[in-house]
Amino acid sequence: MDATDSPFSSIRGDSGAPRRLAAEFARVAALHPQSATISSPRFHKAGRNRLTRTIDAVLMFIRKYLPPLHWLGVRSLAVCLYLYIRAVAATASTIAAGAYRWPEVAPGSVLAFWHGSAPSLLVAFAADKPEVPVKLMVSRDPRGDCVAVFCRWLGFEPVRGDAEHGGWSALIEIASAVNQGAVALIAPDGGGPPCVARAGVAILASAAHAAIIPLGATCRPSVLERRKWDEQRNPVPYARVAVFCGEPIHFPRFEDAAAIEASRAELQKALERASQQAWDLVRNR
Repeated sequence: MDATDSPFSSIRGDSGAPRRLAAEFARVAALHPQSATISSPRFHKAGRNRLTRTIDAVLMFIRKYLPPLHWLGVRSLAVCLYLYIRAVAATASTIAAGAYRWPEVAPGSVLAFWHGSAPSLLVAFAADKPEVPVKLMVSRDPRGDCVAVFCRWLGFEPVRGDAEHGGWSALIEIASAVNQGAVALIAPDGGGPPCVARAGVAILASAAHAAIIPLGATCRPSVLERRKWDEQRNPVPYARVAVFCGEPIHFPRFEDAAAIEASRAELQKALERASQQAWDLVRNR
């Protein structure tokens, strides 16, 4: 890999944690093979229906050419989402179980969850926030602008990046914060395909020498968005919200592509188990 062409070459500053992390990410990225799983950019083109792609294109046009209108819409929608999350959190009951009991999570760890469970986690976070700073990766697309605003209002510390734009730089920033005791909240399937873990979270945890805590989160009753790529379940007022924290996973320094894929597969299974445990909790209470 040519350093001048590397996505990590933009990291500036003296030697230190960010430079070390950038070098480690660059090393592992060179090891990591092309996955047989459809990538997020390809999924957005092939896995989303025409209406969704049209809406995305319109939003991108408005942000580029009509920024005042875009930011007015962003803040208006963010207010609605914020009020919705607060209203549900004020009435919902949270069920916590597992290796940790939410919101008690280990500082300097990475919390991994399926993207479709985000609404349930947001409600749990609004109802009872961890004491440590929580870094959250948010897409740089126009939809992400709204998510970043209202997540900041909830108390998260959003870092902008996704598979298409600035994803590695965002991971480096988050890994640096984890080294300093923050917690990262990341969906390994962010951007799609749903419930298919990609290697980025495992690479982040390995580079930052941090444990991954697989989270399962769900709610009942809920409104299921069948037309969304991740089929999110949105809790309603007085719902039961379940959060299950799986056993911490520690990944050593990756030396080859086989180790990266084995870690990705291990994370996949851990998230599937945690999600099933969360379902069992919400059904049996």
